[in-house]
This record gives sequence, C-alpha cells and structure tokens, in this order.
Amino acid sequence: MKSAISSKTPRTPLPKITAHFAITTDGKISTKNRTPSQFTSPADKKRLRLVRAVHDAVLVARGTVAADTMSMRLTDPALRKERTARGLTPEPLRVVMSNSGRLDSSWKIFKKGGAPLVILSTTRMPELTRSRIAPFCDLHLYEASIVPLESALKMLRKDYGVKRIVCEGGGQLFRSLAELDLLTELQLTIAPVIFGGAAAPSLTGIPGDFLPKALDFRIKKLESIGDECVVQLVRTRR
Repeated sequence: MKSAISSKTPRTPLPKITAHFAITTDGKISTKNRTPSQFTSPADKKRLRLVRAVHDAVLVARGTVAADTMSMRLTDPALRKERTARGLTPEPLRVVMSNSGRLDSSWKIFKKGGAPLVILSTTRMPELTRSRIAPFCDLHLYEASIVPLESALKMLRKDYGVKRIVCEGGGQLFRSLAELDLLTELQLTIAPVIFGGAAAPSLTGIPGDFLPKALDFRIKKLESIGDECVVQLVRTRR
C-alpha cells in the first residue's frame, strides 16, 4: 500500500483535464436518486469509449463508481490495439477519488482486472477498508479532510506519467475542478429528455452557490448525432 502525505510539491506540470458528461436538456446528469446514466443512446456510449481511449487516465468520484457500477475499463479490442500502436498501455489508468474513503471491495473496479487502479483518498478512510482494497490498487492517503486536488494531479503526472485525464463524474468532482480552474476542455452530450427536480444533480452537483468566478469556454465543435447534440468546448482566458 502506498501512502502519500500532503506537502509542498516540486514544480510539476498539471495534466490536461477533459470533463466528459451526458446531460439532459435541462442540465441534469442524473436523477435525485443518483440512478445510472441510461438516458443517452448506444451511439453516445460508443463515443464515451472513444473519448476514454485517447486519454492517459480516467478519473471518477466514488459516488459515480457506486451509482454506475463502473469497471472503468476499455475492453474494445480495436481501441486497445490502436492505443498500443501509439505506444500507450492497452487501457488508461483508472483513478477514483473519495474524500471519505467509503469504498466497497466488492465493486467491479476491484474485481474485473484491467489497467492499474489508483485510489485518492484521505486518512479518514477506515482501516478495514484500507486492508481490503490495498491488494487491488495503489492507495494514496492524504492527511487532510479532503483530497488536495492539485497535489494529487501533480502526483499522477510525476509518478504515473499522466498527461491527459478524462473526468467522467460526478458533479461534485466537476465542481471542485471548476473551482480550482483546472479544466482544459469540456465535452457534453445533450440528450432530448427533461428530468426536472431541485434535488437532481446538475453538471456542478446539487444547485447551490455560484463558483468563485465564471469560467469562459469557446465552442470548438458542435454536431447533431441522431436526436442528441454533441458539443466540445475549450477553456479560454481573458
């Protein structure tokens, strides 16, 4: 088991972070009960795999892993072959963040194999959980109430060679990345469905306070695929 303590980090560049989400027309990423994201088409699911395939790592929060029963794998033989042809590993590194450390060793991510699994958490993680998941992952625990995102991202770049990360959820993690202005790109699939409901999470989680500052993006690509709209945006700075 690896343990990391939050401290001053040498000058290491941050990975570029793309956030990739499916949202409803009214901006929801899930229902109030955090049900799995099944409101987009099979074409969108294929696109998720394509986006995942061009990144060095996949980053998700604990709640997304639990809700979607994710393995975070890239099992398509053609995509794996394309990655190895480019000198990459067959599958991107899998990274899960959990401030509380409330993880279950029975989850797919611990049972299905695949790329190495990195868990970013804090010393709040129960000792029993640590002992159960340690054989299946690299466990990085920070002496803090929440994971210091910038330090963790620099560690991924330095120790694992991660230059490009795709964040696939959830809203709270996305908001944390936005609050620290760490997003490079945003890719959205907008589905023709409306959920409604104040308790249903939006792209930045449960509706609440404004971000510390507004983030500006420009549209790089916009296309209609079936009944869905796919938009790619890149961060711009004034």
